[in-house]
This record gives sequence, C-alpha cells and structure tokens, in this order.
Amino acid sequence: MLKTISKAAMDYTAFLSKTARARKPSALRELFDGIGVDETYVLMAGGLPNPEVFPITDMAITFGDGTVSKISQNNLMEGLQYGRTTGHPEILKFIKDITKRLHDPPRMGDSSHPGATEVLLTSGSNDGIYKSVEILLGEGDVVLTEEYVYPNLVAVTQPIGCDVKAIRMDKDGIIPECLAAELSKWPKPVDGKPSLGRLKALYCVPNGDNPTGVRYTNERKREIYRLAQEYNFIIIEDDAYFYLEEKPFNESFLSMDVDGRVIRLETFSKTIAPGLRLGFALAPKPFFNQLRYVSQASTQGSSNVSQMLVRELFRKWGVDGYIKHCEEVNDFYSKRRIVCERIARKHLNGMAEWESPTGGMFLWMKFKGVKDTLKLVMERLLKRKVLIVTGAAFSADVTRPTPYVRISYSKVSEEDMEKGFAIIAEELRALQNEQN
Repeated sequence: MLKTISKAAMDYTAFLSKTARARKPSALRELFDGIGVDETYVLMAGGLPNPEVFPITDMAITFGDGTVSKISQNNLMEGLQYGRTTGHPEILKFIKDITKRLHDPPRMGDSSHPGATEVLLTSGSNDGIYKSVEILLGEGDVVLTEEYVYPNLVAVTQPIGCDVKAIRMDKDGIIPECLAAELSKWPKPVDGKPSLGRLKALYCVPNGDNPTGVRYTNERKREIYRLAQEYNFIIIEDDAYFYLEEKPFNESFLSMDVDGRVIRLETFSKTIAPGLRLGFALAPKPFFNQLRYVSQASTQGSSNVSQMLVRELFRKWGVDGYIKHCEEVNDFYSKRRIVCERIARKHLNGMAEWESPTGGMFLWMKFKGVKDTLKLVMERLLKRKVLIVTGAAFSADVTRPTPYVRISYSKVSEEDMEKGFAIIAEELRALQNEQN
C-alpha cells in the first residue's frame, strides 16, 4: 500500500514553468465558463456568431450497427457554436464515471485535498502533452523518459531547452534501479519543491508503449511511484493504448495517486476515430487550472462538433456500451497482431528478434547483425516503397545508432504484410551479406 504524503508537502506552484506562473486566466472565457451561460441570458457580451447564418442546418449519424440518429436542432446549433473551455458537461461526466469504474483515483471528488483530480477535454493526447509540458517545463528543467520515447514529447521539450534524460527499460517498463541511479545524482527535495527546482517530471506510455509495445506491470508502477514520492516529481501518464491491452487491465498511475502528482492523458483516437481530435487530461486541480488557462489562450477548448458526435455515441452506448466497443476494438487489433507476427516469423526467421506485445499497434524489432537501421529504412526500404520507422526516431539523440525498428500492424492488409516483410527480408539479407 502506498503511503500518502501530507497535504502540505506538494508545492504545486514550484512545479510551474515561468510561462505558466506569468499566465493569467482569460477574463472573457472565465465569464462564460464560470456562469454556464444558457438561453435564459440576454447575450450581449461575447462575439458569438448568429446560428441563422450557419450553412449547416441538418445532420444525422449512421452508427456501425446501421441505426440512424438525427441530431436535434438545439444540439446541432450548440455543436456549431463556441463551447466551454473544459468541455461539454455531459462528456466530462461520462469520463468521470468511466474513470471511477476503471481506475477509482484516490483524489477524484476529494474536494478537501489541494491535489483533487479534475478533468478537461483536449484536442487529442498530443494536445495534452504539449499543454502539460508548457505548464511544467522550461529551459534547464529535466524530464525523465523511457529509453525510447514517443517523438512528439522530444519535439515539444527540446526547443524550449529542456534536458531529456532517457532511462533504461526492459519488458516491464522503466527499470526502477536505473531510475533510482539517475535520481541519486540529485539532492533530495525540500519543502515540497522539485529537486534544485529543476527535476520536474517523468513521462511514460505505460500500455502498448509507442514504440516498444511494453506494458508496465503493477509492481513496476508502484516502485516508480514510490521514487516519485521520494524525489517529488510529477508523472505524466500518456495512456493512449490503455483499451488495446489484454485484460485484466493493470493498475494505472492515476489509480495509485494518493498524493495528487499524476497527470493522466487519454484519447478517443484509438477507440473511436483520430479525426475527431478529442482526448482528455485528468490532473491535480492546480495543474487542471493551468491547463485550462493554456486552452483559454490557444484552442479555446476542443471541437464542439466532435463533442456533439461523441455525445451521440455515449448516449447510445452508455459506459457499458463504450467498454464493450473498446473490447471489440481490442479484439480486432489483437487478431491483426497475431497475423503480423506469424508473417514476420515466416520471413525474418533468424534475422530479427522481438518481444511479443500484449497490446498497442506495434512490433519493436531488433535486426541482428545491424548496428544502425537508419540507412536500411530511409534508403533501401524507402526506395522499394516499404515504410517502417527506424529506432533512431524514438531517441532524444536521433544520431544515436540503433538496431531497432518499429513496425505497425494497425492498418496494413495481410497481403501487404506479406509483401512488406518479404522486401524487408531481402534488403536485410543483402545488407548483412555486404557487412560480412
């Protein structure tokens, strides 16, 4: 059982970036978000376009089972108008309900705790990453990551001068001993502040990791969380592939967050559709407010049209129906993974090795006898119109040689898998012969 630190121990202000400390809430957005404007108000404040000039006047959705839902005129006009920064209340309630059922966060609904968990919508999880980095990190700050990391995290942190420190990992996630060794270089924090004011956060993808496919075990997460308590850093849990993992689901960092130190990012891109650009962040209230302020100044919230479509789905499904849909999505990708691995073994026997993933969308392969896959991927395979990703793309140092590649099985057909792996085998064999 994880021990709770005292309520006074987390100095949330000390974790904020210089930009976040300087940012003020938008007076106009606060007005509309705070009072919940509806049709009973005489609206003479905001510059809301008049629905009478909207060129879209009717909309209906055909669901996968063939049923049709006609969007009511009120819902359509609401969907085409500006919305609340944090998201539509109906969607937020749905997210809270499903989060309570699957994760039961210790601080959700705990109004007495300064780090109580709150939720707001984002324009996909990448938007959540960008905004989380913006409120926490600045020049000289440190973010700890997996040895091979989602490239967009690096793309956001490096230009602002963050120090990205990669920690070794194995099939169960970041290795606690390696994390502890890195942390031991830092003095223990005092007064609830980050060490030296710089060691701010750890970022990870704990299920179906992109790129490695790794799934963190419960015990591994608990060890990492204990280190987060000891060295007082924030955990950014980017769990885009949560629903694509084998059941039973493992505990999330959020589910063990007794302190209020986890920002959890999720997305509907993998379970519904990426074009909706809709996700959400669950964060301690002080960080939730900062994320809200960033949204007020940038996106002004997620697409209202996307929210309208998703609301129709949630009304049809309910929490149970959404979970059932996610199970069907999981089963779909699981079958594709099995086919992909079978074809990979057929063509790459003896030339490549990999850990069979339990979820996600990727195989993380090590090509034997190859020190660096960059030229193989970007010259030989690209010339033959086979697209895979070199492992270097997932390193904070893209010049670092790596024998790894990431291969996605999510969309490619079985026929193209056969073709692709046959070409990979030919080019890999030719390269190996040249090196011998």
